[in-house]
Amino acid sequence: MTMKSNMAMTSIIVPVYNIKSYLPRCVESLLAQSDPDFEVILVDDGSADGSGALCDAYAARDSRFRAVHKANGGLSSARNAGLDAARGEYILFLDGDDYLAPDAVRSLNAIAAAAGAFDFIQFRYAETDGSWQPGARQEPNVRICTDVREMFAYLYQTGGAAASACTKLYRAALFRGLRFREGIAHEDEQLLNSLLPRCRRVVYTDLTLYGYVMRSGSITHDAFNRHKLDVLPVMDERVAVLQELGYAEFVRPTQRRQFITAAMLYCQARRAHDGAASDCLRAKLRALAAIPGLAPGGQYSLLYYLTKLTPQAAELYYAARRVCGKS
Repeated sequence: MTMKSNMAMTSIIVPVYNIKSYLPRCVESLLAQSDPDFEVILVDDGSADGSGALCDAYAARDSRFRAVHKANGGLSSARNAGLDAARGEYILFLDGDDYLAPDAVRSLNAIAAAAGAFDFIQFRYAETDGSWQPGARQEPNVRICTDVREMFAYLYQTGGAAASACTKLYRAALFRGLRFREGIAHEDEQLLNSLLPRCRRVVYTDLTLYGYVMRSGSITHDAFNRHKLDVLPVMDERVAVLQELGYAEFVRPTQRRQFITAAMLYCQARRAHDGAASDCLRAKLRALAAIPGLAPGGQYSLLYYLTKLTPQAAELYYAARRVCGKS
């Protein structure tokens, strides 16, 4: 099958790393698209399980598919390589162990045509074990936003879907001079720190178009590792962006979330017997507790007030959770 034009309407970037058993489902979801006007860039990020050969096989089978091979550099590096190779007017990221609804490209193209100018179209995802299929009828419920403050409000109200790089159809021009930061986890949230302030017109739809497969073996879902701490400086960056934009109403919620995240990571680091990470997280908790008016609610309020009283607060909190069977 050949593309309709030299420039595909949408470039779908698929990072691939040691997912040979998952990649077929992902690719089959692309082959099943009801709108054929797209290209797929399969970025083999130094796989050692035969995934790279599978990418080549798909590229040989369908001219819309291209395989890019590179040394292992992580998810951000693979996505950036895909961006460098992309030819389309629009960009869509699809992780190689996830999949799209059959009408995803057609639905997004229809919304794009109706909306006219936009920076990205935000859609929804479904968490799944791989069995998810979209309902027979979904209502798009399209809304257009031209205010960056409202874009941040949507991000804070919606959470996961709004924070993910994979739940958006981007205009390719948005990535001129912009790439994912390499060598960190939570690269999606970091990208938003730079991306949202650039946006002038964003389209939101209630369509669920992406199957997000929950599996072990990823940084997101596995047990503690130090890359999980990357989220804390990313949140520091978010605070700085919000302060620069003058969006004070989002600063304290970000810092409260940061305190709660640091508390959860501290417990994980203690269970993993990672002393250096535990020390780093204790210091971060003390710094956040010193911010006036932070005061998180729920179970974390105890840790917050203890941290203001004693440098041993995190250890006392962890010990209390263990006594209660929660750590």
